[in-house]
Amino acid sequence: MRPLPRLLCALLTLTLSLPSVFAHGTGEELSKAANAFLGSLDDAQRAKATFAFENEERTHWIFVPAVRKGLPLKEMNPGQRHFAQALLSSTLSQRGHMKAESIMASEHLLSIIEEGKGANKRDAENYFVSVFGKPDAKGTWGWRWEGHHLSQNFTLVDGELVGATPSFMGTNPGQIKADTLHVGDNNPGLVGFEILDQEDNLGRALAKSLTEEQRKSGILTGDVPKDVLTSNKPKADGIIKHKGIAVSALASDQKKILGGIIREYVGRARSDFSLQEMAAISQVDENQIFFAWSGGLEVGQGHYYSIVGPDFIFELDNTQNGANHVHATWRDLKKDFGYDPLAKHLKEAHGK
Repeated sequence: MRPLPRLLCALLTLTLSLPSVFAHGTGEELSKAANAFLGSLDDAQRAKATFAFENEERTHWIFVPAVRKGLPLKEMNPGQRHFAQALLSSTLSQRGHMKAESIMASEHLLSIIEEGKGANKRDAENYFVSVFGKPDAKGTWGWRWEGHHLSQNFTLVDGELVGATPSFMGTNPGQIKADTLHVGDNNPGLVGFEILDQEDNLGRALAKSLTEEQRKSGILTGDVPKDVLTSNKPKADGIIKHKGIAVSALASDQKKILGGIIREYVGRARSDFSLQEMAAISQVDENQIFFAWSGGLEVGQGHYYSIVGPDFIFELDNTQNGANHVHATWRDLKKDFGYDPLAKHLKEAHGK
């Protein structure tokens, strides 16, 4: 067994050095933030924002412009929005929170670009907060922050954050250009701005680094997928049929790039959780993790890539709007919505 080296093993060392009190305080910290948010709402707002933990809405997630259940930002007063943001910042890393905020800001830019036209009106305040179950420091509950191009789902079991997926982030435009309608000329300081550049550029760098022999397995033939293949399915098992090139067949420099890609996705979540996830990934046999690329290798050419392991999937698709519209998703085959930890909890606590 040859686990992923260097970067991921370094993260494993960091994880083992974390004070135990830091990890054990997660449930208390998140429940405190969630209860402060819920406590700031009136009865009507709270009824919109809360659901039973068993409600099927908890596993119903989407990343397109659509009507959602939950309480939207536009129906909150300024103080309530700050409490909502405090909850989001407590569950995401600093970098993950920056990306989430930037994606919501980009929704306003998209409204300007599209001149308010179309069936789906772009609205930077049309992002919804939903809490499932009763937040408790030692309880089992979850919550979601969702709107166009953004879906962050979190599950706690017995006070432990066990799942931070499905985690979806997208951007349109992927990069603001000088000729981006109504934005490039009115806001020249934003030209060149992009949010998911690391996820996109590192994937391209790894694909371009493949040798002729490596490309035989690492580059997919056929049509480029039009979106991430796992879509918004409640479970991602068995959806991706292709493999790609095994990590064991990559050179050390290529493995560093792969580690950087994984870090960008997993690093969306709060640091104690993401370090534990990276540590787990670092122990997976290199022969069980595969990288696959489809499409053009140059900027502006439509492309897709996946990194697939026994229990995790990272996907990026950039094919829409002239390959300037990015979708990047992280799925955990066992811990999306806390599936496996919940099953274990029910068996141990309730005999089910």
